[in-house]
Amino acid sequence: MEIKNKTIIITGAARIGENVAEQLLGAGANLVVAYRTNPPPIPESQKVLMVKAELTNLGQVADLIAQAKKKFGAIHGLVHMAATYERVPWSKLDLAAWDRSMNDIARSAFLVSKLVADEILKNTDSVKGKIILISDWSVLNQPYKDYLAYNSAKAAVVGLTKSLAAELAPAIMVNCIAPGPVLRPPDLSEEDNAEVMAKTPLQRWGGAEEITKGVKYLLDADFVTGQVLYIDGGRSNA
Repeated sequence: MEIKNKTIIITGAARIGENVAEQLLGAGANLVVAYRTNPPPIPESQKVLMVKAELTNLGQVADLIAQAKKKFGAIHGLVHMAATYERVPWSKLDLAAWDRSMNDIARSAFLVSKLVADEILKNTDSVKGKIILISDWSVLNQPYKDYLAYNSAKAAVVGLTKSLAAELAPAIMVNCIAPGPVLRPPDLSEEDNAEVMAKTPLQRWGGAEEITKGVKYLLDADFVTGQVLYIDGGRSNA
């Protein structure tokens, strides 16, 4: 799909998402940037619409769609990156912790995908649009201890990706990116960093640009759907 002048909704446009948003904008896309609390540092313009929205709320997601249509007329893509990453040890794991991760990650992915897909299906092109979700390299291979709810929610995103791809073919292609060690957390100790690098075959942090390359590839490719693209420096294969 040629993304120039196409309208793409992006959620979670901070850190890695900011790089994705900037490069999609540079490629000529119209962007609808959804944020929960603080808007990312992306200037609003004729090509950028900023919308504050709680993505687990049906009414607010519907309003997001309505605002996107009012400004740009049609919707052609979704890059859903918004998520939470909550560590909850077993002793503190309860239904509230489970619900937080499942709502913020899995529920939001379903809700935004459903409403966006319903709009994309109205387009007249043979390839009507693209949906890209974000999982995590570890959740199906080596789930991290103390992240049971997060792991389960991100694993649900993989299942959602494959099911959406089956439901929406051939009109809409749906894929998922599973990042690995991309950006080093600012509070990561040297000891922990050395451990991450030892377990990563390419022995370096990938950088946000590698995720952006994956997003641009999946938006461009017209014969790929229902796939999980691991961008992890070989971590999942180690």
